[in-house]
Amino acid sequence: MSAKRFFLVLSILGLTLLWPISCKAGNVIEQEPVPQEMQMGVNAVWDLVVIGDSSLWGCGKAFAEQIAKDNAVEVELDDFTLGGLSAGEVVDALNTGKSQRLQLEALPEALRNAEVVVMFVNPENSEVSGMPIEIDPCFFASQPGSCEMDRFAQYISDLESIWARILELRGGQPIILRATDIYNPLIDHWQNAGVFEECNACWINLSTATRTAAENMNIPFLSRYDAFNGVDHKEDPNLKGYIRGDGEHPTELASEYTATLLSKMGYAPYQPQE
Repeated sequence: MSAKRFFLVLSILGLTLLWPISCKAGNVIEQEPVPQEMQMGVNAVWDLVVIGDSSLWGCGKAFAEQIAKDNAVEVELDDFTLGGLSAGEVVDALNTGKSQRLQLEALPEALRNAEVVVMFVNPENSEVSGMPIEIDPCFFASQPGSCEMDRFAQYISDLESIWARILELRGGQPIILRATDIYNPLIDHWQNAGVFEECNACWINLSTATRTAAENMNIPFLSRYDAFNGVDHKEDPNLKGYIRGDGEHPTELASEYTATLLSKMGYAPYQPQE
């Protein structure tokens, strides 16, 4: 299976916004400090927006339930987890106001009203010109090509641009932002094919890119790669009951586990770096 197909299947599912987002590294919009207090109490309603590919399927429902339990608030979910959703697609939709994914047309308004946002979108369509991310062979349990960190520069920039636009859309109101990466369901295949070290290095760089963008924006980051696969990344999440029978997508147990980890990160609203 190709990387593009994997991310599309991780199948194909299923912005009225004409405000350009910069895709250039380092061009992050400065933000004014946002209010510290989230609305609380029995009458409080928090909107949760989850933006992701199918590796986040089920996370929104589980995290909405966890937020309600932890904070005694009502939670409304806007779920934008679409098979294969990439950072490049989201940036293009926000730049042009158009998308082949019609559901994305509702994303800007959802973000304007969001109290909580969780995001992982993959690096397809976010490659540096002439420097593709050659992680593709890993999906065949074969030796990968080049996937050094410098090849993820556009991806990092795209993620930062999306985070910055979310803050703009929120307009200075309090918001809880959480970034995450992707687990790896292919451990057994890599080990049997003798390509674990090389493919793990590529996966680590993918994780590092998502973490870097989050840290640059002062957004808390959850590594599902570490959580699902262990800190050495040699643990098979299939054996833990985290992967469906299709060998790729998260089970309900996995979504509940992700929600628990997000809960443990707390609910402090976003604050820009000083």
